[in-house]
This record gives sequence, structure tokens and C-alpha cells, in this order.
Amino acid sequence: MATVSAIHALTSGLAQLLSRAYQLRPVAGITCKFEPLGMSDFKKLDGQDTKVSIVLYRISHNEHLRNRPAATLPTGKPVPMTVNLHMLVTVWADSALREQSLIAWTLRELHMRPVMDRSVFADIGGFGVGDLITLAPEELSLDDLSKLWQVLVPPLRPSLGYVARNVMIDIDTQPDAERVVATRFQLGDDVAGGGESAS
Repeated sequence: MATVSAIHALTSGLAQLLSRAYQLRPVAGITCKFEPLGMSDFKKLDGQDTKVSIVLYRISHNEHLRNRPAATLPTGKPVPMTVNLHMLVTVWADSALREQSLIAWTLRELHMRPVMDRSVFADIGGFGVGDLITLAPEELSLDDLSKLWQVLVPPLRPSLGYVARNVMIDIDTQPDAERVVATRFQLGDDVAGGGESAS
């Protein structure tokens, strides 16, 4: 189970995983960076730098666990919320050879790693030993892609859709208010001419 930083930890960790793999097995003659980007960063890209970006464009509740009733674990902690992260992996390059070589390389690497554990994620996420996240290709239709790129603004680029399933986010167990440690009552009659009160 992870903290509210889990989503950023996953996209950052995936970029680091691909960066390390590329250092070991690069495409000959092509220097490339792998970066997690936000939507505002994505809109500024112009394709001048060769890179592969990872953009989170949608979050959905896990279809198998979204209707699970509220419960607690044997440890007494609430059952975490489980979500799926929908990501767009995009290649930015200035030639067909670079684009197509990098998209093939990225496809192969992600195909080889369908399950990720906490060794992949950035340290900020608070993932536990038993946290496993599956990464699967997500087919995006031409209509889906065209609508997505209309919002993203830059010209259409070679892109891959992936969904990371079973990302668990801990439920905050902190109370909404401080614990009551003392009580104070005051009783009395407010009568004209004076009255007595007890406390």
C-alpha cells in the first residue's frame, strides 16, 4: 500500500526503469531521455529533443474492487483505495528512423516487464513489499487518439497506451478533529435578579 505520492512514484519509477535499461541496451547511434511529464509540460514539447515521455491522462477505479464495501485489514487499518492509471507513452524525435526505432525498443522493454514491484518505483511512494502492479497495453482507437491529441495540442506523435492496474493508495486514518480529552459542562438558570449556576 502506498501514500498519496504513489501515482507520481509510479510514473517516475517507470521512466527510471526505461532509462536504466536504455543505458545497458541502447539503440545504436541514438541518444534518448525518458521523462514523466504533466499535461502542461507535454504541451511545450516540440520534438527537437529526442525523448520518450510518460503522461498520465486518465485515472479510473479498479473495475474489480471499486464496489468493495468499506472494511478493515487484520492490522486494523482501512482497506486501501485501488485505482488504474492510464498512460500515454510518446516518442519525440526528428526523423522516421529515430521515431520507429525508439517506439519498437520501448514496446519490447515494456513487454518484458508486465509486473512491477517496489524495486521499480521511486522511493517517495511508500510502496510495501507485497505491492505488485501490472502493466498492460491498452488499445486506443483512432478516434480515442484523435480526441486525446486535440486536447494535448502538439501534432500527433507515435504513441503507446498502457494501463497500470492495482495501484493501492492508503486511506488516511487520521481523525478529522483532535481527540476529546476533557469535558466541561455548565448548568444554570439565567433569572433576572441573579441565579445560581453549577459547573
